Amino acid sequence: MAKDYLKALTNDKARKTGERYGVSLLDYGFNRPGQGGVQKKNPQDYGKAVASAAMNDYDTRRTIEAAAMSGKKKAEKYAKNGFSDLTDVTKANNMFAKMHERHGNGGDFSSNSDYAGLTYSMVQRDRNKLMDSMSAKDQADVAKGTTEDDGPVVLSDQLQQAEDAVKEFDNKDYDVYNQGKATSDGDDQRDQASQSFLDKFKMDLMSNMRPKLPI
Repeated sequence: MAKDYLKALTNDKARKTGERYGVSLLDYGFNRPGQGGVQKKNPQDYGKAVASAAMNDYDTRRTIEAAAMSGKKKAEKYAKNGFSDLTDVTKANNMFAKMHERHGNGGDFSSNSDYAGLTYSMVQRDRNKLMDSMSAKDQADVAKGTTEDDGPVVLSDQLQQAEDAVKEFDNKDYDVYNQGKATSDGDDQRDQASQSFLDKFKMDLMSNMRPKLPI
């Protein structure tokens, strides 16, 4: 939207939000026919480009997901609906900055290590909340793959496929962010995506094992 472009022109934080995801405001603008030079991208597309880049950023997606799963209500909207424009992304990054500060970190929330550290903290928060909701015996049963009432755990077709996919993931030399294009330098991305997938599988598995309370 053009309003996102104009907002970034006048708001330093909004402009830096775009830059964080590799979208430069200088690439967008209103062209003047006949003057030559490099034609700029349509300013109406600036906000959508930032939103799309943010949705494809691992730390951003994983932090939003883990924060929402751990009970942070403000993160649920973005976890369920994603980002639609620059305003959404800016608000999410403002939320990240507050989380960063609450975890005892100082300075600006801007570096790659800041984002990675917050992702790690939110994943830990999510896991801790899940474990706290289970009794010691429940945790032991899950670790053994059995429950007292149900005996050996039988996975649903969907969970079985997820488990099989995770087991086979490391055997495939592909960059998951490049739609199957072979790569030799995508190990970190592949490992991160594999871990995210595995975490989701574990949470689904544990959720299915929880006893259902009578209504």
